[in-house]
Amino acid sequence: MVGVADADQAEKPLSKKGLQIFAGARAVFLDSGYDASTMDAIAREAGVSKATLYAHFANKEDLFEAMIRQECRAIGGRIYKPDATRRDIRHELLEMARNISAIFTAHDGLDLYRVLVPVAPRFPRLARAFFDEGPGVCLRQFSTFLRALCDQGRLQIPDVDLAAEQFMSLIRGEMDLSGALALPPRPPEAVEALIRGGITMFLDYYEA
Repeated sequence: MVGVADADQAEKPLSKKGLQIFAGARAVFLDSGYDASTMDAIAREAGVSKATLYAHFANKEDLFEAMIRQECRAIGGRIYKPDATRRDIRHELLEMARNISAIFTAHDGLDLYRVLVPVAPRFPRLARAFFDEGPGVCLRQFSTFLRALCDQGRLQIPDVDLAAEQFMSLIRGEMDLSGALALPPRPPEAVEALIRGGITMFLDYYEA
């Protein structure tokens, strides 16, 4: 029996059956939410037997966590990684900010967020998995970028991890919340203005 807590298993390439199960689980969880979803419904959607499903995952919680980690890795793989060796810091920040805004306001990220939020207080492990494999990856990568710039003397940041959080807030504003509430998205020009203004504030404060 495979448990989601097994980190080594989580890193292995998915088999054909595994891909089927994740596709079925994603469709059912996003359509019905966590509580209303059943392993029976997931098996039917995935086109596998219940025995096959339970051979891969012991219960619905394990499958939900595995799906969240899989989706977040896919999203994390699309995040722009800024290069501290390039001369134009503003350009690197702009590329990253545009990329992050596009990813975290797209349907794939928001749909997961909407499904997870109602059950997060009951399943903190799932909430932690979502954060660690999604936004957490982004923050860690950006903190590494900022430390490199500080080591080069190009930025002066007393608390790099705090600055990384500040930057994400500046470039996204309330777009995450608006998207989670299914409110109309900001016009592209408004998103661009938010991003450019946030970058200017960030550099004005931290640039050496």
